[in-house]
Amino acid sequence: MGKANNSCRNRHCPVCQQKEKLEWLDKRMKELLPVGYYHLVFTLPHELNPLCLQNRKVMYGLLFKAVSQTLLELTRDVKHLGADIGLVTVLHTWGQNMKEHPHLHCIMPAGGLGFDREHWVHVPDKNNFFIAGKVLAKKFRGKFLDMLKQSKEKGGLDFHGKLTGIKGPEQFVRFLAPLYQKSWVVNVQKPMGNPEKILEYLSRYVFRIAITDRRIIEVKDGKVRFSWKDYRTGRFREMKLDINEFIRRFLLHILPKGFFKVRYYGIFSSRYRKQNIETAKQLLAQETENQKEEALEDGIRILEKQDTVWAEILECIQNFRQPNCPVCKKGRLRFGERCSVETRIVPTLQIVL
Repeated sequence: MGKANNSCRNRHCPVCQQKEKLEWLDKRMKELLPVGYYHLVFTLPHELNPLCLQNRKVMYGLLFKAVSQTLLELTRDVKHLGADIGLVTVLHTWGQNMKEHPHLHCIMPAGGLGFDREHWVHVPDKNNFFIAGKVLAKKFRGKFLDMLKQSKEKGGLDFHGKLTGIKGPEQFVRFLAPLYQKSWVVNVQKPMGNPEKILEYLSRYVFRIAITDRRIIEVKDGKVRFSWKDYRTGRFREMKLDINEFIRRFLLHILPKGFFKVRYYGIFSSRYRKQNIETAKQLLAQETENQKEEALEDGIRILEKQDTVWAEILECIQNFRQPNCPVCKKGRLRFGERCSVETRIVPTLQIVL
């Protein structure tokens, strides 16, 4: 007989809300379109971490806004795609060691609905993301910093402790100047044939944060020992922290009350999500049916022109490489004629008793 603790239902709890997680995952799985998916991660520079800690609601809100506008605007441009895409975005504020590391995970299908809503626009390159990483990073950087300056001008930011030194207008401009020159990090993964895996990964932290119980190895003598993955080496390591430092790091990632850490944009935005997904699935299903019909027609045409096709194939083979004679090993073999089905030699089976 085991114990089953009462659920606290707090969205930051590492134990509760398994049911809610599974329900969220099931809904997203049912909404998947029959195309490849991209996984993108937009990360804020560590220089902004202190400002994030004192202005979580504003800074994380700007992160969502800057990333969504970057992707929606670039993909609507006909130079890149010329379509309306869908985005599922999930905020993470931590690294594996539970330090401050705000970044936004984005899942988007490889393509989008045409502006007329009568056709699906496929990405031009199915093996890579169709917008250069530098283009994404530059636009993301410009949008975020511009929005940050506007928030500062409107008095929307707090400055306490060490941050009082950049509270003045001139000091704040000097603080931002190096960030305009820095290369911001946007990680783009190749299209996934199995987007279910990344959805399952993101679902683990939709209703919890920073660390799960299974990573905690030991709590002893006022210390907490836990495992973490060092992405520089790809290996798992152990870390031991004073219990107060462990709690401090965990509390860094408690979000403001009512703040939405999962947001949907484009054709996945809540208002028209169901309608857009149904439209996209219908268009892609019709497209698949048309491709099958075209393949069947191509096959019929090949059968009708079989002799011509074979002649072209044999000519290509001859031009590519004429093999040596298997007897003298010096002369070159040349194609004479092709036997028809009626005149070809039929293999016989000899039985030796």
